[in-house]
Amino acid sequence: MNRREKWALALPGPISNLGNIIIHNVLMKYYTDIIGLDAKFIGWVYLIYNIWNAINDPLFGVLIDKMPYKPKRGKYVYLMRVTTPVMILAMIGMVLNSPSLNQWFIFAFLTLELFVFDTGYTAFSIGYNSYFYIKAPTAEDRVNVDVIRVYVANVISFLATLIPTVLLVGDSNPKFIIPALLGVVAIDAVVMGISVKILKESPDIYETISVKNEKINYKEVLKASWAIIKARSFWTYLLFFITARGAIGFYFTPFLYYMDHVAKAGSTEATIADVLPGLIMLALLPLLTKIIKKVGCKIAILISYIPAIVGYTGLFINCSIINVVFCYILIILGKNLMEVACTPINGALIDDDEMRTGERKTGLVGGIFALGTIMLTSIQQFVFSNILSGFGYDGKAAELTERAILGIRIGTCLVPIGFFILGLIPLLLFPINKKRENELGEFNKKMRGGINEEI
Repeated sequence: MNRREKWALALPGPISNLGNIIIHNVLMKYYTDIIGLDAKFIGWVYLIYNIWNAINDPLFGVLIDKMPYKPKRGKYVYLMRVTTPVMILAMIGMVLNSPSLNQWFIFAFLTLELFVFDTGYTAFSIGYNSYFYIKAPTAEDRVNVDVIRVYVANVISFLATLIPTVLLVGDSNPKFIIPALLGVVAIDAVVMGISVKILKESPDIYETISVKNEKINYKEVLKASWAIIKARSFWTYLLFFITARGAIGFYFTPFLYYMDHVAKAGSTEATIADVLPGLIMLALLPLLTKIIKKVGCKIAILISYIPAIVGYTGLFINCSIINVVFCYILIILGKNLMEVACTPINGALIDDDEMRTGERKTGLVGGIFALGTIMLTSIQQFVFSNILSGFGYDGKAAELTERAILGIRIGTCLVPIGFFILGLIPLLLFPINKKRENELGEFNKKMRGGINEEI
């Protein structure tokens, strides 16, 4: 796979993820502090959103697995192209809410927009992941492409997270946040349109995929689902993902509250604390990928625990700006090492199931995994928002109480550490090591032989 092919394959994933970045990293503080929605409503919004997200993933996964390739429109790339405008319009709707409206109306409107976005994003991501795992058949191929995805994702994340650090922390004027968010969405719409346009799709992709029939047999689906769930590789990775991986993935929203009310940082300091760790991580990313390739994904994830836990512990102990920046450098290094190492594992679960059953079920495996992870990782947002509400957080207050500040510190620092400890047990039991990764890579390369010549 040459450089052009890697870039073409890498772009759609992180670019399409902008909506998720805004939803999980920006919306909560935007709605509590600008729109004025009570934090308890935010918790329920995220809970409902993630329940629907979990339900539609396996449903869409089965439908997309069985959906035939049509020469005039294709399949996976076609799904990406038709769902792109749905996601963009939904993102615009999320931003354009009014603080003058009734709390229940704001709650209902936001829930509806998240429902529309997630329906489009689910179909898009299943199509993209199915395409990605076929075009990048080995763990090494996936890591190589994922390096590009991490660089692109950090640029996208920088644009999206720069807005709240500048406009939602300290004494900055928040009146520019709506046009700023809409500007980022507009840029994203253009880049997404280009990225899905350059992908190519041909019938030979689907000739290598065994599909028993096009009509859905729900008895077979349930039987196949149970076989996936009871596989040790699946349930151990699922438990790790909903605890440790979920905790470190949900870091930026607590970061905003921590910087604003615990560290009492200005917008410039918050931006430095956000950007500097990311830049250091990008500089060290080639080293991180070498570690993953050398020791395997499982050991790399265990290594990622060290900087992450040290960073969260340091945040709880000392909230000086210099210490906060240093701690977030450690957290971001741990987060990205873990995330890049997890990418090949997601594909390995699909390969492992195909090796055992003789049928490739990308959508079903991904859908069942999402059913567990999306509902349960939403506990991160639910726990954090309810800690804020329970400790008396008021986004409109000029000064928070000491109890409210303590709630932010607990939710930002101690809760992730607890989830990390819980996630260590299933991670140690996870059976796919470096040797097994190589076996699955060889199997997948043999099954997908020759199809990754052209993106």
